[in-house]
Amino acid sequence: MLLKGHEMSECLDHLSDPMGSGKMRAGALNLAAVVAVSAGLMSLSATEVAAQSLCTTYTVALGDTLSGIAGTAGVRGGFQVLFNANTGVLSSPNLLEVGQVLTIPCEDGRLPASRVPQVAAVAPAAPAAPAVRSIRFLTGSGYAPFTDEDLPGGGLYTELVTRAMELGNPDQEFRVIFVNDWGSHLTELLPTGAFDAGFPWFLPDCTKVDNLSESNAIRCTEFDASAPFYDALVGYYTLKDSPYVAATTPQQLYGATLCRPDGWFSFDLEAVELVAPNIELVFAANEEKCWELLQKGEVDVVTYDALPAEDDYTDMGMTDSVVNLSALATKETMHVLIPKTNPNSAVYLATLNAGLEQLRLSGEWFEVVRRQIQATVEN
Repeated sequence: MLLKGHEMSECLDHLSDPMGSGKMRAGALNLAAVVAVSAGLMSLSATEVAAQSLCTTYTVALGDTLSGIAGTAGVRGGFQVLFNANTGVLSSPNLLEVGQVLTIPCEDGRLPASRVPQVAAVAPAAPAAPAVRSIRFLTGSGYAPFTDEDLPGGGLYTELVTRAMELGNPDQEFRVIFVNDWGSHLTELLPTGAFDAGFPWFLPDCTKVDNLSESNAIRCTEFDASAPFYDALVGYYTLKDSPYVAATTPQQLYGATLCRPDGWFSFDLEAVELVAPNIELVFAANEEKCWELLQKGEVDVVTYDALPAEDDYTDMGMTDSVVNLSALATKETMHVLIPKTNPNSAVYLATLNAGLEQLRLSGEWFEVVRRQIQATVEN
């Protein structure tokens, strides 16, 4: 899953590009240089550090990491926001190539010189699907900046879904309804037909469904998924004096105790064998509890999506004590899910995907994301 405070139940070997956006340039540099850059094994010169500033472009040098560039430049929202601004260049938060030119957002999140990323289409252009009865979308509050009734437009993800529907088929009626019992969404409300579609949900690698726990596997076996509306970076954080502070691979976390908010998914951990007995996984009541446990030394690493995580530990006054294990960050995709038993599933998905394609190609996708994240970090 998926939410902040309730549910949400790349390392280097997880480099899929589900948005079809970041094509890595072959032959840009040798394997040793790629590893050195992605792992941050080489340091920057003073000239290179000075070049990292807001509202500019920056050429990747040996030793760079996405989080390091974001931190040096002072990007509000951290490496997730920098990644959003460069989806046409980057396929992974971990794998940078020397010579790649990254766009660093301005203070208000806009891009310099109108460098709005033109993200490649994720699906062939589709004609508007025929209108059906009003579609009932299910989401919940408490997951800023993605979904919350108190956010403008219901949050980043809610606004993207709304605009995709409006563009995909202007004649199609729909409603977005907030139900804050997130645990009931995939197990009761959607399967029984009380609602037609739900968001925002992370999707596992469904080609490896046999390796998933039952609670994670149902996202593949019982639901159809839209194209990904957003790539969320899942971060790993520890304290500066932690024995795991230098970890750059999942295996280097073996023996650690990891904390995630209650209800969060674990399929990404399963994929890299961060499961018992290799590690101990603690599900705390909420995000704040994870950070409290880290402060007390009762867990070694906190891990959940980077955008709210970095805001959370900042709010708790832990900025100077927390280290971002950026080499372990993964990119997980967020979707609209529709029960396979829904007879109109194909129509709904055709409308959503057609509208999403228009959002991306026009640059409106980035503008919605920028505006919503900016509103969140300012509050």
